[in-house]
Amino acid sequence: MKIYGRPQKQDSELNNLVEATIVADPEALRDLASFLYRCADEIEDQGSDWEQAHFESNEVTAPELIVFNPDLLDD
Repeated sequence: MKIYGRPQKQDSELNNLVEATIVADPEALRDLASFLYRCADEIEDQGSDWEQAHFESNEVTAPELIVFNPDLLDD
């Protein structure tokens, strides 16, 4: 597993993160867990036809979370 990210106020290339912290209430964590399970199922079902999915949160200030198919990475 690799985690990539960008600074909040800077347009730059993705950086490989060594640590990420999630601050969320139980409902948001369950929504995130459900999203990750759906992504895993879709990657298994669709293989390389599945590229990415974006987590949609009801929180206005929530950061964007994208799951990308590891089979499509070049590194």
